[in-house]
Order: sequence, then structure tokens, then C-alpha cells
Amino acid sequence: MSRHARQNDDRRCWLRLCLPAAVAVAALLSLAVAEPEGGATTRPASDVPDRVMAELRAANAARSQLLQAEQDWALEKEKLKLLKSTVLREAARLRAAADEAARQETNLGKRTTGARAQRKRLDEVEAMVDALAERLEKALEATGRRYLPGLVPADRAAGITDPAERLSAAAGRLAEARRQAGAARIELVSGFLAGRALTVKLLRAGGVAAWWMSLDGADSGPATLADGKLLLTAARTAGDDEAIRKAFAIAEGHAPPAWSLLPADHVKVTPQAGGKP
Repeated sequence: MSRHARQNDDRRCWLRLCLPAAVAVAALLSLAVAEPEGGATTRPASDVPDRVMAELRAANAARSQLLQAEQDWALEKEKLKLLKSTVLREAARLRAAADEAARQETNLGKRTTGARAQRKRLDEVEAMVDALAERLEKALEATGRRYLPGLVPADRAAGITDPAERLSAAAGRLAEARRQAGAARIELVSGFLAGRALTVKLLRAGGVAAWWMSLDGADSGPATLADGKLLLTAARTAGDDEAIRKAFAIAEGHAPPAWSLLPADHVKVTPQAGGKP
């Protein structure tokens, strides 16, 4: 390329670079010297620099406002990101807590179902125990009416409502009745002598036989049970009376142990099946 051509190219480049700046300056100058629409007066030339500076200051303020707005938005954006992260973590924690609560609720439901089944079974067992205690109490009362006084102890647990305690009390009475059936004891009872009510001392040989003696020791004899009543009969002979008094003295500890042949005509023996009368 020739030197002249290179010079022309340099001029075109310089023009391309300077043209925008010239256009901008021309625009500012035309704005500064433009007349109002009325065209009545023309602003003095000294107003041009002031207007240019005012425009520059306005542009600078706008840039500052834009920069502040961008900074504020960036700060707000960071706050929103932090808030979003916090919300996500809290949501994850709440979901985990909800899952744990649901699991515990399921386990609690299973335990509740099992507890209800156990409670139902316990209620059934308590009902069975209560029914058994009632049957045992009725059997003891019936036994007490058929046998001599003192054999079956009195029911001292009538106010018990707990089935287990009620059955335990009835079993205790049954055990005491078994001990009484194998022992000789003296009871203070009421009986009927020739139709007359009389309080006497009763020497009971288990549940098999019994003999009585008046509280003053003047009378004695055998005792039997009929229709739930204790019937007293006077001793038939002086020997029977002496034997009964001796037995009472030994049982009460007033005399040393010794053999005493008590009258047993009132004792009824029922032969067992296949046995001899």
C-alpha cells in the first residue's frame, strides 16, 4: 500500500474516533444555545457552561443513585438468599420432626392396641376370679350352716371389692376351716336347751362332734346341729357329765392331759359307698 493510501486510512480512523465526541459536544452546545419555543429572547452565552455543569452533576447524581440502588439490591439479594437457606433448613427440620411424630404416633397406637387387649383380658380374668370368689363364699356359708359353730370362720372381708383380694380372703377362710376341722377347740355359742335359748361353752372335736357346758359349770351334755340350730341335750348319766367336765378342764388347761371317754351316742356316722354301716 502506498504512503498516500495509508494517510487516508489514518484520517478515516481519526474521524471515526472523534465523530461521536464531536456529536456529543454539538448536542450540548445546541441545547445550551437553543431558544425557547416562543423565540422571544436568546439565552446569553455565559449560561452554557452552567447548564453543562448542571447536566453533568445531574448525570453524576443519577449514576450515584443507580450505584446505590444496585448495592442495595445486592444486599437485599444476599438477605433473601440467607432467608431462603434458613427457611429451607427449618422446613427440613419440621419435616423430620413430623416424620418422627408420625412414627411415635404409630408406635403409640400399637402400644395402645396392645394395652387395650391386655386390659380386656385382665377384665375377663378379674370377672372369673370374682365369680370364683363368690362361689367359694357361698360354699363356705352353706358349710357353716351344715356344721357345728366355729368350724367355718365368719366372713370378715365382706366389704372387699377387689376380685383378687376377695378370693384371697375366701381362700383364707377355707384354710382356717380345714385347720378347725382337724382340731379341738372351745367356742362360746348360743344354743337351745329344751326350747330355751342358752349361751354355753362348746367343746368341738373338729366338725364331727361337740359337747357343751353351761357358763357356771352346773350343766353339761352333748350338742347336735339340726336345721341350722344348735340343740343342747343334758348328760344322761353322772359319768357322762364327769367325762365332759374333765374334757373341758383339759382343753382349757385347768387339768393335765389325760384320756377321757366322752359320750358319743349323738354322733352320726354315714358309711361311705361300698363300706360297712
